[in-house]
Amino acid sequence: MGLPKKTSNIVYPPIILLADLVLIGILILSLILFVTMMTSLILFVPYVPSPMKVVEFMIGKANLKGNETVYDLGCGDARLLITAKKQYPNIRAIGYELPLGVWMLAKIRVLLSKQDVTVRLGNFLRANLSDADVILLYLIPEVMPKLQKKLEAELKKGTRIISHGFELPDRKPVLVERCPLPSWHLFKPKGKEGPRVYVYEW
Repeated sequence: MGLPKKTSNIVYPPIILLADLVLIGILILSLILFVTMMTSLILFVPYVPSPMKVVEFMIGKANLKGNETVYDLGCGDARLLITAKKQYPNIRAIGYELPLGVWMLAKIRVLLSKQDVTVRLGNFLRANLSDADVILLYLIPEVMPKLQKKLEAELKKGTRIISHGFELPDRKPVLVERCPLPSWHLFKPKGKEGPRVYVYEW
């Protein structure tokens, strides 16, 4: 007769299981960060959030009444839409973001804010913007010509565009105003108290 086989019932301490979970989490976050960085480099869409003072300034220039459809193209962490939704609960707030990590950050911030804001993962140049009443922008100059062609083809009369920092190349704004920032003089020449905000109306 052969000897009975020994069975192994190894119980790993909880600390080892926790370490495995932490390691897996770090690997997942690293992958998301890598994908986000590569997307930003390939598409030239860096994540640079607007200061909250500029956010408030832009929302003020949008002249919201409270029932509009508001888009933020390249919404970053969704701070513009979250702030607008808090001030005007009945607006329809929709954002687009392409880098995965930034989109996830926006989704988390929306969840924590408990605001009804939609953040879509995708290229806003492929989105249908025909129902927009207000569009908020903080993009880069290279994107603006393509975006203007899209806006010219899709937007309805009366739609307002509020752009932080950069103008549409062939469209005259109805208003250009600087948003005062206390720290602006540290980075820019004297006499220019803050970034420009461009307002367009279709």
